[in-house]
Amino acid sequence: MKKEKQTYHSFVEDNQKFMQCKKCYQYTKTSEDSVAVTCELCITIININNYPDSLPKNITSSGNPPGWHFMKEFVDTDGNVFHKGKDQPKLKGTLKPTVIKPKIKTKKKKVNADAEMFKQAKAYKKKQIEKRKARK
Repeated sequence: MKKEKQTYHSFVEDNQKFMQCKKCYQYTKTSEDSVAVTCELCITIININNYPDSLPKNITSSGNPPGWHFMKEFVDTDGNVFHKGKDQPKLKGTLKPTVIKPKIKTKKKKVNADAEMFKQAKAYKKKQIEKRKARK
């Protein structure tokens, strides 16, 4: 038995063919020779539903510091030499491993609006006291 082809409702308006989507039956512009169509919204929904499956299951770190592939020259602990992330096998073992200095994180003291206002008020009072002393 042959499987019957399903035909979707279509119409032509201003020399442009419109056809119903296979999933949601919304009308979509198509070319003259199209047989079936899936609208943009249904494609987006399909891609969103399939997105988690396309992610790699196990993401492993290379063991190199972040941004090593942007460095002009990087030598890992095995002696492999990389120029801007590209391996240079001829130079393997000729250079010392690159020493990465850890970033020093400095905490900035957060000053809220009230503390700033009190600081200004204290400075103003101090200035007023000095003015009074200068008058005497």
